[in-house]
Amino acid sequence: MSVFRITVLSLFTALFNITPAVAQPVARGGSQLLSEGILNRNGLTRAWWSHATINSKRDRLMHLIVDETHLFLQSSSGAISAFDTDTGKYLWTKQIGVSDRAIYPASSNDELLFVINGLQLFAVNKNTGYTVWQLGMPGMAGTSPAADANRVYVGFVDGSLYAFDLKKTRELFAAGKLPQYSDSCVLWRYRTGKAISAAAIPGEPGPNENVVAFASGNGSLYSVTKEDRKLVFQFETDAPLTAPIVRYKNTLLLASQDFNFYSINIRTGKPGWQFTSGVIIRKAPILIDDEVYLFPDHGNMYKLSAETGKVEWALPRMADFLAASKSRVYVVDRHNNLTILSRDYGKPLGYFPLDQYTRHVANESSDRIYLATESGLVMCLHEQANEFATYHMHPDRQPILPEFAPDDRSEIGAADEATDNEAEGEMPAATDEKPDGEMPADDADSPEQEKPEADKPDEEMPADEKPEADKPDDETEPAAGETSAEEETPADE
Repeated sequence: MSVFRITVLSLFTALFNITPAVAQPVARGGSQLLSEGILNRNGLTRAWWSHATINSKRDRLMHLIVDETHLFLQSSSGAISAFDTDTGKYLWTKQIGVSDRAIYPASSNDELLFVINGLQLFAVNKNTGYTVWQLGMPGMAGTSPAADANRVYVGFVDGSLYAFDLKKTRELFAAGKLPQYSDSCVLWRYRTGKAISAAAIPGEPGPNENVVAFASGNGSLYSVTKEDRKLVFQFETDAPLTAPIVRYKNTLLLASQDFNFYSINIRTGKPGWQFTSGVIIRKAPILIDDEVYLFPDHGNMYKLSAETGKVEWALPRMADFLAASKSRVYVVDRHNNLTILSRDYGKPLGYFPLDQYTRHVANESSDRIYLATESGLVMCLHEQANEFATYHMHPDRQPILPEFAPDDRSEIGAADEATDNEAEGEMPAATDEKPDGEMPADDADSPEQEKPEADKPDEEMPADEKPEADKPDDETEPAAGETSAEEETPADE
């Protein structure tokens, strides 16, 4: 009898130990997806998940690069996997250059992805992964590339900033004249006293379109013209500039190791407001609309007004920015917990552990949250109410949703008049229309004949037409994205 009891208890113990492991979908490599229940309790949902192509035995994910249309996962060996930011559709994977020579995160413009591999600069089509051109550089790069529509800028460890002509480089590569005529691709070179410490900031279309700004390890910020590298101004600080520069309207926002955060006019170099953090700022400032978020080393997280520099709120122990919606800010604390904050007041609204999801990206482009593991498992999260992404940098690219108005404006006036009559104790005038809650007598006799097909119970619908939301979470497939019930189009539309 005792043996029987021991056997039964052992079986129950095994069952209880197995239950937590199968409660969540398991991706390649044994990594688990974040529980949809935990996400829903915090007002979030998983839009899609997928996996980058990574050799897990020798390789690991290093960088996530995101813009409004593409998400790129860059591994330590130099392999890059591309996904559509909205749907999670897998686009391509490619080993760019020689393995294990990728130094800095890739960057992009509207058409191309720019990758530095050793002494080579690659331009890759964002949609296909096709190598548009490859160019040998004159030295060792010190920053990631930065590009506008016509030029790509690269800072070097010898203190030089080079501007390369995109059109000329493409033509020479297509004609097979590279690397022999690589010098013809160089528009100009500007030399400073020490290594270029932050990627260049090209001016966007508008009054500041013809200037590019960059920082040097000598503590100076330079602004030169794009066409002929003519010096516009030089702004000096008391310590090296190591954090990336941010452009806000007609100003540049830069952090220095002298514990200060500066606002500088992009045309004249005239100082505007100044904020002193008390500790070194090495991480990139995050600009969302008219707000800038700072993450100093071992200090508070600050939200400042980008216009005036006024501190709107501060919060300790926050490490990295993830994304921002209209009312919330999503950050990661020092213990790798995703923390939800009120955007207006900085009040914590909730948090949950990210566990193996230690690779994050600061998404300044939209309100989508992107998380990944070292093995390449990647997820996109968004607020449950926000089916469509909200774009911060280019609001004009926001999808236009249809707005429906009543066909007969007189119906609105009649409804208002009836409401007024009821408020005064008068009965509304009789009409031929029946209330929405009543059915015509003929229809009431045979409701099934007029019921739209989409309103029928699931058991009466073909199997291939049942909503995706009825499928269990364990059947979620990578890269194809998850489809919520709200995304399905009703049959009567």
